[in-house]
Amino acid sequence: MEGKIIVTVFPQDEQKKLRPALVLREFPKYGDVLVCGITSRLYQYEKDLDLLLDFTHPDFTKTGLKAPGVCRLNMLTMLSVENINGTIGKVSSDTHHGLLNVLADYLVKK
Repeated sequence: MEGKIIVTVFPQDEQKKLRPALVLREFPKYGDVLVCGITSRLYQYEKDLDLLLDFTHPDFTKTGLKAPGVCRLNMLTMLSVENINGTIGKVSSDTHHGLLNVLADYLVKK
């Protein structure tokens, strides 16, 4: 499931709208996944933190996104796998691991 783009309702979303998210890490013992939200609001892109998935990104056609989006590492949440409403695409393992490395570096930065 890691690296897949899913659709889900984010717990903090009062509209209860299905939104895309990228699965960063699975926690299989508990049936939970860590995801980052994907937004079509490109102005929210934070250089050196987020991932811009636009038409020039080599993974864009595999993502299942209908328009360019930003994988926002400041929009993280844990979900139970029961809260996943489907899978629409994926990113390459290189893209997935690159995003994990950016997150890890950010978390240990002082």
